[in-house]
Amino acid sequence: MDVSDLPSVRGRLTPGFQMADISWLRVGGPAEMLFQPAGIGDLAAFLRDCLVSVPVMPVGVCSNLIIRDGGLPGVVVRLGRGFNAFSVEGDLVTAG
Repeated sequence: MDVSDLPSVRGRLTPGFQMADISWLRVGGPAEMLFQPAGIGDLAAFLRDCLVSVPVMPVGVCSNLIIRDGGLPGVVVRLGRGFNAFSVEGDLVTAG
């Protein structure tokens, strides 16, 4: 997969990103493509425009995740800062 195969984004698309670099356990092979969205609008546009055939795997800050050495196919979406807020209104919880 090439960056040109994916929708344009404001955030960062990194091919072949070594997941061990962000995993708290320092394990894991490369993500075929890592997407770090610039914000919720960037994420929404990417998901709307991305081809259905492209595997997408959301991750947080990789604190409770063991990543296989063989890496991850498709696009790994890292939901870091900016996606950690939440609100509670009655029975409705809105996270990230």
